[in-house]
Amino acid sequence: MTKNFQAQTYIVDDNLSDTLSWLCEHQECFDSFHYDAIRQTLTVRHANGEDEIFQGDYLNASYGILITAPLYTTKKDNSLK
Repeated sequence: MTKNFQAQTYIVDDNLSDTLSWLCEHQECFDSFHYDAIRQTLTVRHANGEDEIFQGDYLNASYGILITAPLYTTKKDNSLK
């Protein structure tokens, strides 16, 4: 299955490069992102603040700002690798 990185919404999976590709297609909706290789966490700064992005999160760029929402209830075991 091919992913559409131009789509306005995206569900984060375990493939970091796909998540970064989606974010790069929607640079107008956030200020910056940072990947911490030691902690293996992705942090995105946007108009609503700053969010750590986890596997299973729902990302939405439909409104010109990045909106994030968790789809899983436990984020502890869903770090991006």
